[in-house]
Amino acid sequence: MGKKASSSQVIDRLMVTLGDQKVVVRRSACSALEKMGGKAATRQVIGRLVVALSDLDEEVRRSACGALEKMSEEAGTSQVIDRLVVALGDLAEGIPSTDLNDA
Repeated sequence: MGKKASSSQVIDRLMVTLGDQKVVVRRSACSALEKMGGKAATRQVIGRLVVALSDLDEEVRRSACGALEKMSEEAGTSQVIDRLVVALGDLAEGIPSTDLNDA
């Protein structure tokens, strides 16, 4: 039970920190979940990451996208995909259209 229980506790704590007032804490939580990838993929985590796609901070949104990418098998629902499309549009706003055309 040791390793699995501690991982579960860490994931639970990271989900709580996704809602922290401090942007640096939210960034760190998203980054940690991204590194954990599929090991952290639960409905609750995916749901919190979907909410993080609407965060005011661009880095939080980017990290949430990255985390969901790492959890793609578990996160491939229409709700998640719809939110990712919106988030990617938001990220693309800062990219000149000529760069997007070359992609």
